[in-house]
Amino acid sequence: MTKFTSVLAIAAAVTCAANFAGAQDAPEWLGGELMKPLSETRIGITVLYPGSNSYQAKYAETAEAYAAELGIQATVMDPQGDPAVQFDQIQDMASQNPDALVVWPTSQNALIPAIREASRAGIPVITSNSPIGEAGRRYIESHTGPDDCALASQAADMLGDALGGEGDIVVVEGTPGYAVSILRGNCFLDRLADNYPDINVLGSQTAEWNREKAQSVTETFLTQFGDQIDGIYAFDDGMALGVVSALQGAGMEPGDVKVVSCNQFGEGWDAMREGWISGSGKQSPIDDAILAIQTAIKVANGIEVPELLEIERAKITPANVDEFERPTW
Repeated sequence: MTKFTSVLAIAAAVTCAANFAGAQDAPEWLGGELMKPLSETRIGITVLYPGSNSYQAKYAETAEAYAAELGIQATVMDPQGDPAVQFDQIQDMASQNPDALVVWPTSQNALIPAIREASRAGIPVITSNSPIGEAGRRYIESHTGPDDCALASQAADMLGDALGGEGDIVVVEGTPGYAVSILRGNCFLDRLADNYPDINVLGSQTAEWNREKAQSVTETFLTQFGDQIDGIYAFDDGMALGVVSALQGAGMEPGDVKVVSCNQFGEGWDAMREGWISGSGKQSPIDDAILAIQTAIKVANGIEVPELLEIERAKITPANVDEFERPTW
């Protein structure tokens, strides 16, 4: 059985559907006419693991709030990072014949049969944040979210620049086999090899997107390599904060080791202003969730959408951090 973290049933009473379904009632972002009222639109959403870090928690919170704002019927589910649980969730939601499904995949390939089954049943599927494996992309209408390869490449640039193009670094990875982890690892290393050949990677280890595990991994690196470490790349700000905790515990000062990550959190914004983090990237879970839901509503109404829709990204460094609002996640 699947686990529901939240089920929203926001079904407004509709006295006359014809008064609601029409171009004049459609949101401006829709780009077309509603085939039926938003209050009758049903969307299933399964989110990677909202309990793992503040980005995912904010995504799930936004999905619920935005669904309520629009008045759609939305089911938001938490697979707790387990592909088998998410597989069952997709099947369960598809059996209820929703107008669309939004899937933040826990695995590149394990979910493809469930997504294929939903697609063949005429249910449009949107993947969000993390792309599905190549073999499954024919079964989705669109993918929405960040360009993780671009985020990783800009992280390499920020770390390379902070180190003056040379030095020894370690890497704190996300969950192995997960598409975002693969992209944020490979694209970072490719950029280093191309642009910063004098930067050497001493070691790389997973912390599974977990702040406490990232602290432990960094403590191990510090024991193993000591003051040989000039820089650290963490795949996201949650883990970067664990890295900072380890550096503080080792008695280091801000800037002794250059730390960069990909998507800035509120505490990461603070740590950057204090000098602990040398670079991060703008990536909003609010934008992420809203774009996915809007895209799902578009395809549910027969409106053509691009295969890829990206949220905004930007480099954030100590030099420009005050130009960005402190994230609320």
